[in-house]
Amino acid sequence: MFGFFKRKRNASFSPEVQVLWSEVEKFRVRYRGSGRSNERAFDDAAEEIFATLIAQGSFAADLIIKRGWSIADATRMMIAEHVSAEILSGKLHSYRGILNDKGNAYLKLFKVCTEKMISSGRIPAQEGYAGMREFEQEIAAIG
Repeated sequence: MFGFFKRKRNASFSPEVQVLWSEVEKFRVRYRGSGRSNERAFDDAAEEIFATLIAQGSFAADLIIKRGWSIADATRMMIAEHVSAEILSGKLHSYRGILNDKGNAYLKLFKVCTEKMISSGRIPAQEGYAGMREFEQEIAAIG
């Protein structure tokens, strides 16, 4: 009646963006039950990831089609990249080297995504775990 729920006809996304977004939603469902602050942090990250997908849809196509990434691994990589960038910005620190609640939730999300990419074989185990240790050292130095 008021037009609140009408879809915009010009809003179309590439199939890669649509598939990645649906995978983000699947990840959200699987991540439920990990604590309210973790879920809230994931919701915030998902909103930012969706905005990035809208703005840079060609990145999704390149990652999936040209580089041959699986949909699940591409989604995990995008989530890990987003949360790591937010953590390294220093905005999620309460003190030097100490993350606030959202920062800790983002760190947990980063570790979950990295471990899933290790288990799928996308990242070699030694490289993945070394990357997580280096990331934690960078967090300790920022804030």
